[in-house]
This record gives sequence, structure tokens and C-alpha cells, in this order.
Amino acid sequence: MSAAPASPPSRPSLLALALLAALAGHAPMALADAAPADATTLDTVKVTADGDIPTSYTVKQARTATKLDLSLRHTPQSVTVVTRQRLDDMGLYALSDVMGQVTGVHVSVTDSERISYISRGYAINNFQIDGMLNTFGGSLKTNTDSVIYERIDVVRGATGLTTGAGDPSGTINMVRKRPTTDVAMSAGLTVGRWGNQRLEADIGGPIALEGRVRARFVAAKQQSDSFRDVYALDKDVFYGIVQADLGDRTLLEVGYDYQSPRTTGVTWGVVPYWGADGKPANLPRSTNLSATWSSWPIVEKTTFARLEQQLGNGWSLKAAATQAKRDTDGDVWYGASGYPRADGTGVSGFISHFAERSRMNVFDLNASGPFQLFGREHELVVGIGQSVRKGEVPAADYDYTGAYDQVPDWRHWTGDVAPLPVTRYDWLSSENELKQKAAYLAARLQLADPLLAVVGARYGSWETRTWAYTHDEAGRLTGTTRGGYKPDDSLTPYLGVIYDVSRDLSAYVSYTDIFQPQNYRDRNNSYLEPVVGDMWEAGLKGEFFGGRLNASAAVFKGEKDNVAEVDDSVPPGALPDGTDAYRSTGKGNKVKGWELETQGSITETWNISGGFAHTTVRNQAGVAQNTTNPVDTFRLNTSWRPGVAGNRLSLGGGVTWQSRIYRNSTKPRADYLTSGRTESALITQDAFYLVNVFAGYRFTPNFSAQLNINNLLDKKYYSNVGFYNGVYWGEPRNVMATLRWTL
Repeated sequence: MSAAPASPPSRPSLLALALLAALAGHAPMALADAAPADATTLDTVKVTADGDIPTSYTVKQARTATKLDLSLRHTPQSVTVVTRQRLDDMGLYALSDVMGQVTGVHVSVTDSERISYISRGYAINNFQIDGMLNTFGGSLKTNTDSVIYERIDVVRGATGLTTGAGDPSGTINMVRKRPTTDVAMSAGLTVGRWGNQRLEADIGGPIALEGRVRARFVAAKQQSDSFRDVYALDKDVFYGIVQADLGDRTLLEVGYDYQSPRTTGVTWGVVPYWGADGKPANLPRSTNLSATWSSWPIVEKTTFARLEQQLGNGWSLKAAATQAKRDTDGDVWYGASGYPRADGTGVSGFISHFAERSRMNVFDLNASGPFQLFGREHELVVGIGQSVRKGEVPAADYDYTGAYDQVPDWRHWTGDVAPLPVTRYDWLSSENELKQKAAYLAARLQLADPLLAVVGARYGSWETRTWAYTHDEAGRLTGTTRGGYKPDDSLTPYLGVIYDVSRDLSAYVSYTDIFQPQNYRDRNNSYLEPVVGDMWEAGLKGEFFGGRLNASAAVFKGEKDNVAEVDDSVPPGALPDGTDAYRSTGKGNKVKGWELETQGSITETWNISGGFAHTTVRNQAGVAQNTTNPVDTFRLNTSWRPGVAGNRLSLGGGVTWQSRIYRNSTKPRADYLTSGRTESALITQDAFYLVNVFAGYRFTPNFSAQLNINNLLDKKYYSNVGFYNGVYWGEPRNVMATLRWTL
């Protein structure tokens, strides 16, 4: 039997490191607001910043929905843009925090590492970085750090033009920071509750050839514990990019980013809700029946390049490539099975080992520009793309005996569990591959002065293949089982019509087919059939104060078949490769709803972002689906400089609200301890609201401080209910203080 793990080594204080660095004259540096680009690099700045409003909560243009240079007002879909200013004001470091502030998006937390983002009733499975697909799959995804991004776009609804076969929920596109034309640098130090310590450094500007070569480097280091017992985070982030003008018409970018959020004491499931007496166990928010060494680490390394060639007459040719690696190798031990008893027994652990090495290569080539037809100017983009992701699972065995999986006393848990006895081999147990190819075309057609059409189509293929290997005791290959799934190639059309009602207001309607193959398997290890259906959206969009404020109202309706959801009739990781089993929601699921949103600046000193979303999903029989997603959500954030103290003071905050969520569970009957009998019962989280506030003060033009308080009223709430008969607690009141220096 392996010995119990030694106490973890103490971690160096980030605050001490920062002070030492400052004394040595090497204080961490970060980049201030981007300076305007020169004529040579103007197109690049447009692609990444798309706004020309550096301190606002909105941008003027966003290409995420269509790859066309459209304003938010003339994009015939709902788009939320979380700008750099908003990220900094609200202290939004992790992607899950960002999505919790987006109109119409619900953050669904299965456990500490598995997080999904729900839009219009279904999980968002399409992720992009600079418009390039990120196809790393599985139930575990990196909770990406926002420090390397200039903004994050969220398109709600089907996005078949830009992501392949149409996804019914939406797309998240993270836009990286780019070099500036002048030297700029800044640094940030954050300290907060639960030992949170974070350093950020960012520097950029011209480095050679009179500014024709520019660079930017960003780094972050964060260490923290948690309100959950034994859980800890140690995260490293690095990003670098070099941008060069190869000529007056040619721009080259190459870059690299690294993200490694190392977490220990991770959960693999929820906190038990029902006690063995059939009553709620009322376990506290700090409950975490995990081993201290329980970890599901992810290391992602990405190399990317982009070449842009101006062809003349407004046309350009763009080629982009991404090569990414993602590795995970972790063991989990988490007590979430069973029903707590008064004597501290009754709970056992979920135990497993996970390891995979994934490699992803993405390529995109497109040409875009204006053209004349019937006396009017239009815009066209045409391109091809390919994405290939390959994964390999190293062979390993683990075994344990006796009471290894038992929680001896949940009342006095310390996480002291002997390490999982894992034997790792020098061969693979399985491999997998996902390949997507597509050709696409989109056009903005100016049909009349007030009438605009956005039309397009994407023709693509999708194929997944698997190989499972068996070996004898000496490691010799004894058999290979091949599998895979390739539906017919699909054509995904897109149509949007926009009519300018007035100088500031437009009406629109859009339609797209839904055809989304799924890289999910059922409990029998067979792939689910593709998601099919259609989606309609209509609404009004307004652009006010010279584009500084965008507002929209939308209604949507769609029908989807075969959408995947986690199959909770089998344990987590029940498939042969250790991943979760899924099931189809069946035929004729209908989603409909409406949304209101505003984002931008009311005055030069007052930013606002807010929205209300109402979404219902029902099956063919009219029964509500996905009931752990709220029907109604409300988000409101604002920042204001009141003009006192020399305009150095800034105040702000926000409110989020959601309606009731619920799910059925199995609870013990009153005589469970003698009979073992159970019964069905709902677990419900009633509607609740959270309040966040912040205050900042700029002491000098280069130095400022900010205080953020999240969940100001310390509301107790569940962010998930009923999953494996348990609940997942939301975060209590959290306080963070940040010092920023800029040059």
C-alpha cells in the first residue's frame, strides 16, 4: 500500500516576490491601452480591436458571426462583446467568470473542473481564438485566463458560417492582444480572500526597423486556495506575439501562448444533498471530500501564425494556422457517492485516473473585399479551412483494496488519502481523431439604401475515428478495435436581412440550418446521431452616440433533434476511455425566447452593459427540458467616474439574477437505514440575485488602486442541483484588491 502523501511544500508569497522585484528594479510590466495603428497595420488592428473605443463596454465592429466587416447593428444575430475595459473593471480573470456576466448565458458547473456555458438552452461547444476553431473536446476544458485577450465575443444562436456545421447555442471567440506602435507597459498585483495572489505583466511596442517589427509579451502568475477545503490553484500564463510589416502590403504575425492551471483537491461531482435519514444533510459551503492530491491538470501550448496580403482595391488575402498541444495526466479521489449518516459514515469516493495527449492543427485561407453590382458596393468573403485534432491515451491500470474508497468520517475530513496506486505503461490504450474540412462564402449585399442582406453558406465534412488497443502482459500488441463515424457532407445556409428603420435603428431577421455532428458517445460507447434542426431570429438593433452605445431586442425560435446531455444514469467516466456517457434528448425539442441587451457608453464617464433573457426548451410532449438552466436571467454592470477628486475616482458594480432551477433526485426514505429503500424527490434552487461592487482611485497618471467585492451580500446559493443527487455551492463573498501601474 502506498504511503500517505507528505504535506505539500509551502508556496512562496507572490506579494513578497513582487516587492523584491520592485526593489531590484524589475517590477512586472504590462501594456496600457493600445495606441492607434499606422496605415500599414490598420487592417490588423481592426481585426483584433474592432472598436476604436478603448475605454468603452462595446466595439463598433465584430467579425465573429459572419467573417464580414459588419457593425453590431448590422449583424443579424445577438452578439455580446466583453471589452478589455469591462474585464478590468469587474476583475474577470477566468473564462467562467466572464461568461457569468454575458446576457443569455448560464454557467453550468458540474464540479470544480468541468464547466459548461449554456446559451439558448444548450451547451456552447464552439470555441474560437482569433476566429480560428479550438476543437479540443471532452467534458474537461481549460478555464482560460483572460489576461492575454483584448476582448471576448459571444454570438448566441447557430454559427454555421464561421464554425463549421451549425451549432444551435452559440460561439465564444477570444481575441488576442496585439502589439502597439509605441512602447507601453503596465503591471498588476492582486491580493484577495482565500490567499489569492496574482501578478500580471504586459509590455509591447516597436522592436526593430523603425517600428516595422513590433512585439508584445504578457504573463500572469496566480496562486490561491478556495472557500472549499483542500482545494488550491497554481496557474501560469504566458503569451508572446511578433508582428512584422514585410512590405507596404504584407503583414506577418507569429505567436505563442501557454496556459497551465494546476489545481489540487479537485472535486469530481457534487456535495451530497440528502442525508441517510431522508432529510437534507445541510453540508456547509466549505465541504470538499476530496483527497489533497486529487488533480486533473491541463497544460496547453499553442503556436500560431497569420499572413495578410493586401491585393489592392480593398481586397486582402489572409492565411492563418494554429498548432496546439494539450496534455492532462491526473488522478481523482472524491467523496460524493452515498448519503451522509449522523456518525460521519455513509459516503464513498469516486476514483479514477485520466490521461490524454491531444494535438490540434487548424488552417484557414480566405479572401475578402468589396465589389460593385447594380451600381452599389457590396462585400464578399470566400475561404477554405481544415481542423484536425488527434488524441492518444497512454495505457495505465490502477487497483485498490479494502476501505480505500470509503470516507471514514465526513465531519472531520482532511483530505488525507494514500495516493492512488497507478501503474503506467509505455504503450497506448487508445487513439482518436476528429477531422473537419469546409469551404465557405459570405456576402453583404446592399440591396437598397435602407436594405441590407447577409447571405452565405458553408459546405463541409466531419469525421471521427478511434482505435482501441489490447496488449499482453509483456506489452505486445494483441488486438486493435477500430471505430468511427462520418455523416454525409453537409451544406449549411445562412440568410439575414437588415432594414434601416432610421438613422439609429435597424430591424433584422435571420435564418440558418442546424447540422452538428457530435463527438459524444452513449453508455454503449456508440456515437450519437448529429444535431439537426433550424433557427430563426428577429429583432431591432440601435446604435447611438456615434456608435458608443449599442442596444438590441431579439426574439428567437428553433427546433433541434438529438442534442446531447450527460447521461446521469451511469457513473461519471463510465466509458472505456474514462470519459462521460451522453444521451440524446430525442426528437422535436423546441427552443424559443427573447432577449434585451445594451452595451457601451452613455456618456464619456459612464459605461453600462446589461441584458435580460427568457428561454424555454420543451420536448415534443411539451415537457420542460434542461431544468437546471434558468428560464430567466438578468445581467447589469456599470462603471462611472463621478468627476470628483480631479476625475480620479471610479465607481461601479453589477447585479445578476436568475430564476429557479431544479432537477429530480433519488433520496432515502425515512426507513432507509433499515430497509435501504429510496424515493424520487426534487432538489430546487429558488430564484436569487448577486451584487458585485468596485471602487478605484488613480493616484497618479501611472498608478491606480481598485477594490472589487463579489457577492457583496454573501448570498448562499447552489449553481447546480440534482446532479448525482447532490448540489454544487456557489462562491461566498469574495474581496480582491488590485494595484496597477502603467506607462
